[in-house]
Amino acid sequence: MTTRFFVQIIAKNKQQLMDLQKFELDLFQSTGKSIEDKKFSIDGLITLEDVNKLVQNGYKVMVKKESMKRTPAIDETMSFEEWSEVVKKEEKEEKEEGLRQAKPEKALTFKGYLTSKGIHSALQYLAKTYPSIVQLISLPEKTYEGYMSKAIKIGVKNTTPKNGILFLGGVHAREILNPDLLVKLTLDLCQAYSSNNGLTYGGKSFTAEDVKQIVDNLELFVFPLVNPDGRSFVQAPNGDVWWRKNRNPNPGLEQKGVDLNRNYDFLWQSGIGTSTNSTTEIYKGKEPASEKETKNVLHLINKYKNITCVFDIHSYSEVILYPWGDDDIQTEDPDMNFGNPDYDGSRGIPGDSIYKEYIHKKDLNWYESTGKRIRNAIAAVQGTVYEAQHSIGLYPTSGSCDDYIYSLRYNGANREIKGFTIETAKLFQPTYEDAIKVMSEVSAGLVEVCKIHLE
Repeated sequence: MTTRFFVQIIAKNKQQLMDLQKFELDLFQSTGKSIEDKKFSIDGLITLEDVNKLVQNGYKVMVKKESMKRTPAIDETMSFEEWSEVVKKEEKEEKEEGLRQAKPEKALTFKGYLTSKGIHSALQYLAKTYPSIVQLISLPEKTYEGYMSKAIKIGVKNTTPKNGILFLGGVHAREILNPDLLVKLTLDLCQAYSSNNGLTYGGKSFTAEDVKQIVDNLELFVFPLVNPDGRSFVQAPNGDVWWRKNRNPNPGLEQKGVDLNRNYDFLWQSGIGTSTNSTTEIYKGKEPASEKETKNVLHLINKYKNITCVFDIHSYSEVILYPWGDDDIQTEDPDMNFGNPDYDGSRGIPGDSIYKEYIHKKDLNWYESTGKRIRNAIAAVQGTVYEAQHSIGLYPTSGSCDDYIYSLRYNGANREIKGFTIETAKLFQPTYEDAIKVMSEVSAGLVEVCKIHLE
């Protein structure tokens, strides 16, 4: 297996940063930033051959560290059966001590990252343990390795609230903590609701009435592991801990896998921040929504018409992102939009005066105010400050989930639906001890999202 390195790439100017697209590298879009002397930088995971190529083309490359072959994704794992035994033991102790109304956290102690099978089992546990408010949803597309994906719906049964929220995790295989985060959040909510308790994450608290209002008056759809094949490969001792894509065998092509967050039907043909080369980490697939995992997400969105917001949880860089990701935004000219062929070839160059992607002013205001509230809720937990910004940052992309979701407002689908991406943590795979802290922070932000949708 080729050795890769975590690096910081420094470009002399904005144009040179944009020119990085032609190298089709595994770059971390949300890490792009302006640095001293009008230079720009972006992080990535690349080979020594890539480093040499960039240096030859005038880039400065700072090697941070060599990628490891074993990480917490492999070494700090826990099966669902192990977790279940811990729960039973603690529940028994509580009962014997007369503490059946203990805080939810006491009965939900995790010891390590769950496997793909463990995530699946956790959803089954939720549906079995809280049948009055949890429904297990079987998704139609089996993955390429035969995994039958599941989601859950949380809400009072036999009602259809006006607002539904969809939480997605585990799209990129190596971003290991986010499926666990969503499982932990749903367990917290269900436990708190059933015991009439509130939720406390560090310095941020939600009352028992907050929890009751959320479960009684919203529908929360949670699809914690979009890419189970990829996670299994990351966690396998003989796998690749830095694998990003799914495990599509791509018959006739050189390498397996499609980048699921470049596979949505938003400017898919443009090539902005994507690749047609299967050996790259940003291979967009043979056509829009070609992938089984993408189809499962679209199934949820299309079947449950009350979903008004989708949160796609990724790692890393501690940012809250909202559309658009292909170019800078503007609110004045609705004809300057992703569907107008007159502007084909002009998109994907932030900072120029030729093209900016249209967004409705009312929607922009909502995104900005919601982003700030999520940021403030996260910061209240233990002081970590996420930055809220539109997705492009400094480095453009296309085919992403949040942009596709929001494009449904404009492309004839007539869906009033918002898309967000949250990039958690400072690493793809922090130690589990550190991951627990991140889960607590982001959970507070997501519960705040629920409160916003009740207003």
